[in-house]
Amino acid sequence: MRVRAFHLKLSSITAPPRAPTLWGHLAWWVRYTQGEEKLKEWLEAFQHDPPFLFSSAFPTGYLPRPYLPQLQVEDTQARKALKKIRYLSLKTFARVIQEGEQALRDAPELKEGKAPKVTLASQTRVGINRTTGTAQEGILFTDRVYWLNDKAQQQTWTVYAQVRQQADYLEQALREVGTFGYGGKASVGLGRFEVVDTQELELPEAENPTHYVILSPTLPQGEGFYALETYWGRLGGHFALAETPFKRPYLRAVEGSVFKEKPKSGLLDVTPAPAPEAGVRVWEYLYPFCLGVRI
Repeated sequence: MRVRAFHLKLSSITAPPRAPTLWGHLAWWVRYTQGEEKLKEWLEAFQHDPPFLFSSAFPTGYLPRPYLPQLQVEDTQARKALKKIRYLSLKTFARVIQEGEQALRDAPELKEGKAPKVTLASQTRVGINRTTGTAQEGILFTDRVYWLNDKAQQQTWTVYAQVRQQADYLEQALREVGTFGYGGKASVGLGRFEVVDTQELELPEAENPTHYVILSPTLPQGEGFYALETYWGRLGGHFALAETPFKRPYLRAVEGSVFKEKPKSGLLDVTPAPAPEAGVRVWEYLYPFCLGVRI
């Protein structure tokens, strides 16, 4: 599949960027830079014929390990090492989607431990007295943050876009979103990123696919091998101050899930009760970014 890749250099993050969250920030970018009417036109396009499809972000050069029938390994250490592999290089991914997990037996991710590892850590920050603008004594907060095990700090993350119509604004929009930060902790300095490069490339797909692996969350549909999560995100923009600041919860399949039929989800209405403003509907981006797999 021909895609446009956006390579991001991340600072401290509360979670790796995911397609629905990035799309939501783009929606607010359209609203604040081009106005309410332009946002309505933009949302209408995504209701019928989306101009582009977004993946979540993955370490550059890697894709999520597909949820396929597991490889049976007798050696305990090898089995544990295999279980820890979360990301596959594009070369290994191309083999796995064609040959299955059997291809992992001699893959560098298993043999040499070359798969990137994401570490979950805690970051402590001090409370601020809003009246004086100084640190407030005795008030500390702890945030959960993710770090990529990259001592040289050269590893970037990549978001892929399948551009179906003209969308020249994508790079500028992502740069500005990265400046202000994404996610719920952007107001305290987390979630910043920089777009360091873009390129056109081909993502691997299996010939004559029998299933499809997703690179972005979507609604579970039909048969397959998938992992689920319950999600209830916060409202963004000035809606974050609404009476009910959380979206309506729903169940979704995560990146790497595999389906027999290509999922057909789109935008999901997650408007809370009460709505943040009269007549407003809140949408969640759940278009699947699919690659063919042969099982």
